[in-house]
Amino acid sequence: MPPFPGVRRMAGRKKAVSMFSPLLAYVRAGFHRCKSSAGEAFRMAFCAVAAYVFAEWVLGHANPVFAAIAALLTLQFSADWRTRRALEVAVGCALGVAAGVFLTGVLGSGPVQAVLIVFVAVLIARFLNKSAVFATQMAIQAALVAMIPSSPGSFLPTVTDALVGGAAAWVITIVAPQRGLRRPRKATRKLAYEISAVLYGASRALDLNDSALAWHALIRARHGEAVVAEANEALGRALETATISPLHWRHRENLRTSQAAVEKLDLALRNSRVFTRRLTHAINAVALPDQGTLRLSAFLKRVARAVTVLADGFWERDRQLGAEKVSQALDRLTKLGAELDPARFGATTLDGQALVMTFRPLMVDLLQAAGASHAESLAALPSLMDSRGESFPEPVPSPMEGS
Repeated sequence: MPPFPGVRRMAGRKKAVSMFSPLLAYVRAGFHRCKSSAGEAFRMAFCAVAAYVFAEWVLGHANPVFAAIAALLTLQFSADWRTRRALEVAVGCALGVAAGVFLTGVLGSGPVQAVLIVFVAVLIARFLNKSAVFATQMAIQAALVAMIPSSPGSFLPTVTDALVGGAAAWVITIVAPQRGLRRPRKATRKLAYEISAVLYGASRALDLNDSALAWHALIRARHGEAVVAEANEALGRALETATISPLHWRHRENLRTSQAAVEKLDLALRNSRVFTRRLTHAINAVALPDQGTLRLSAFLKRVARAVTVLADGFWERDRQLGAEKVSQALDRLTKLGAELDPARFGATTLDGQALVMTFRPLMVDLLQAAGASHAESLAALPSLMDSRGESFPEPVPSPMEGS
């Protein structure tokens, strides 16, 4: 009997699991895609059939397949679906059908004629619009028309079918928009979380007196530009949806408020790069005493926690609960802003004072992201006096310094 049979059986099971884990992950991802796309799949199926039925029963067209095709292409699955893109698809479908029917009537049908028809359709599309989507849709429709036999005198009915499909897609888009408002809330929360993570990283660098960790926080802040772009794009799509869909009109004001908050969070992220760069130098130069370092580290942790509360407020679907969390974050940030005096952190050297001073613009941005005005944000900071009793000017970070 071989030694340790139980161990061998366990090793065999682990090996089998490791072999099938990629397949299981693929299946789970597939089920997740199906679940998240079920609503869009139903919209596409319903819209295609509705356009076909309308063209056949109401307009009396025989086999109006281009109505269904135009509807499906306009409502296509797309991560970058926008109002302009949908309009380009709808118009491209209609013009592609028109060009295909007209050129087929002039040139006739056949493989050589089909090549010429698609070639001319693409050139017409490039002349009319620089969009690749527009040209692609015109080419697809022209190719279908050129390759599918049609009866004489079908020009107007076929073009009308394409217009019906595009119009049906737009009606469905207005009544039941493809993208809800969850994504912009998620993207805004992610941006605020990113700033919080940068601040936590800076605090850890102070705790361990490690300038390399401060540099890592700076690198993370630089990489946050992708998160800013994601938030701006998600809000842009949501504002388009709220503009064209009456069901979402009530959300327009909230979306504009979120857009203003993202602008301030973007500035805060830029200023966090200024601060972490300065922190790297300050740690190497021992700019703060031990007590001041501990105080600044604790201060950064409290600011990071307040920003986390702010992020949770942006995420909340319930308006009242979300407003309460944002207000709570604003109160915390206002109290923390009152502590931003270099003397409180024992900053007697120029490097230490500069470190604290570079955090003040970041705090102003965070306060404004939480809903405070610029004047209120400045008023939350302690006034700084020099030896002559004159106030220091607030530092204005250079864009190049924060890069």
